[in-house]
Amino acid sequence: MMVWVAASGGVRAIGDTGSVTVQTADWQDCAVGPTLTEPVDETLTGRVSSLTVPARDATLLDAAEQREYEIGDGVTLHSGSYRLTCHQAMSESPGELAVTLRFEGPAAVRREGDSLSVSFEDSAPVTFGFDERRDDPARITVPGTPDGIATAITHLSAALRTTGPERSHPSLRDHPPMVEVGDETSIPDAVRKATPDTGIELQVPRSMDYLFVGAPLAYYLGAEVTVADRPVPRLVAPSADFEYRFRELPTFQHGVTRLLRQVFFFDTLVRDVKTDATDQRRRLADRFGLAPARIRQLSPAERLARYFWVSEDDLATYLPEWHFSTYAAPETTNARCLPYLLDALSLIYLPESSELRGTELLERTLDDCYRSGSASGAPVASVDMVKPELQAGRVHAWLASGAPIDAFKTTPAAYENRRQYQGGRGTELSVTVVLNDDAMADEHAAVADIYRERSADLPLSVTVHEHLRRDELADVFAAENDFVHYIGHCDTNGLQCADGTFTASSLDTCRARTFFLNACGSYHEGLELVERGSVAGAVTLTKVLDRQAAKVGTAFARLLVHGFGLEPAMQLSRRRIMMGKDYTVVGDGTYTLAPTPTSPTVGWLERVDGGYRLTCEAVSARDIGDSYHPPVSDESLLHGTTTGTTLAPDELVSVLQERALPVIYDNEFHWSQELATQLADEF
Repeated sequence: MMVWVAASGGVRAIGDTGSVTVQTADWQDCAVGPTLTEPVDETLTGRVSSLTVPARDATLLDAAEQREYEIGDGVTLHSGSYRLTCHQAMSESPGELAVTLRFEGPAAVRREGDSLSVSFEDSAPVTFGFDERRDDPARITVPGTPDGIATAITHLSAALRTTGPERSHPSLRDHPPMVEVGDETSIPDAVRKATPDTGIELQVPRSMDYLFVGAPLAYYLGAEVTVADRPVPRLVAPSADFEYRFRELPTFQHGVTRLLRQVFFFDTLVRDVKTDATDQRRRLADRFGLAPARIRQLSPAERLARYFWVSEDDLATYLPEWHFSTYAAPETTNARCLPYLLDALSLIYLPESSELRGTELLERTLDDCYRSGSASGAPVASVDMVKPELQAGRVHAWLASGAPIDAFKTTPAAYENRRQYQGGRGTELSVTVVLNDDAMADEHAAVADIYRERSADLPLSVTVHEHLRRDELADVFAAENDFVHYIGHCDTNGLQCADGTFTASSLDTCRARTFFLNACGSYHEGLELVERGSVAGAVTLTKVLDRQAAKVGTAFARLLVHGFGLEPAMQLSRRRIMMGKDYTVVGDGTYTLAPTPTSPTVGWLERVDGGYRLTCEAVSARDIGDSYHPPVSDESLLHGTTTGTTLAPDELVSVLQERALPVIYDNEFHWSQELATQLADEF
């Protein structure tokens, strides 16, 4: 499926394998423009004075004469009709996205690094066409033994397009090959050929625990993974006379995390990527004594050894916050999840947890005030909740038994469903809102309005239903919906309908890509929807108050359609209520439903002497190594880093009014434009 969103700064197309942004100047919506005769997935038209499009390679044609121009460093075009097709390799999996532009001259086309710019004498209509081509990752088969899994991890590095420091940019990491467990080892020739020979080897004990934990480091370094009957894991590079001895588990987990974060960070400082913030990169490289041009010439083994010479005591203060960690049971059945976790460059920890005490969820002495679960008074389904021992990372996934708090519960089915959906095509996002509880009519109206309001900027259709019967609700989940927002009751028998209860287990296949079951104790129903075909959804762990359910539901809806992934959206939505830990996400919580031209950003506001301090950070679980532009800085920053600015009251109001983003102020959740109005009244 491919969708696009246009704004004053550009047009961003998001497909199943990644995204591409065309930067535009003086954008204006335009209903009529040049016609594209080539078949593409999506088109739109707008008037611009200039544009810049990423282009690994490009073809410029006179549309009438079909004469090709040599672009070189640039070409000036006179009156006439032209077609420019640019091919951009995608970041999340093998494949590419072609951007085709149709426009009328006069115009000038210039090469600018890895991009092409098109400028016009005056504002001119341009038709944009987006066409995605995706190649499925190869599949490798290995025995479900430590030796077999070690072989699989070694070959997952075939996804790296380079072993240079540029591998730190997501556009240069493809989706790793799929892993299947079988009786014999089968590695396709193309995968063997693409597996890098870096001269680096990760040697670990013959244990699944060590293999799972060490997988992200081995993948990123392109290291060969071997197992033996040894107590201490080692990272060696004989050609560079390098050896590093880790400590045993559980300390091994922290050693892997520390080393991967440092190597990745230094790679971002010395890499040669045109979109980087050069000044910031140069300052930090100098700070740590790294000469980018020199280090780029080193072999992977030599570069690894060189990084170990950096011994700044305050290095940890400069490291970007890691985006994502997964707590995975090191079981053979979970080995097939490794390609998906490494695609997102997730850290992997062993799952450690403790049972929840009543006080951690504010002992259920308020049960009489909570939603009754169903009109029949049937009990809410019980959930075996656990408290994970969280480590590094902003977003956390739980690939183990139990229902976690402060992390999303994922399964192998969630990741496999995500890949299945990447073969689909659609012209717009489809959202269905279901109200099966009259007491929640306010939330129903509010979320429907939020989706409709967003549809003015995003290709999105909204369908609203009330008081559905069991067969009608089944049809909603069986239909191809991108998001289903259910508002109602849930008990041990399922989701309440006008004529009884509906259970997700009654479905042969669920085609609702994502969902929110805003009903008491909907955890098990949501998890079953994932097993039946969904990618991810928001659910509740126990009973919830009507008023608090409405607050979470409306906040989640607004965040979701503004480009936040399901888990980041839920993390923020939970801040609206006291009992926030009652809500969680099941499936792949890194999944993003709606595209945005820029990375979704969160602001943190506090009062300081002289005004207010506004700190901003991008919130993404899949863009590690990329850059973003915060609203309070002219300089782009790496994901995982924050920037803060002290503003006078009038300056603050102006900044908050310019861009819609969630802001945490006085430990409460606000939307920036609404907060601007509130603060303006106080000043």
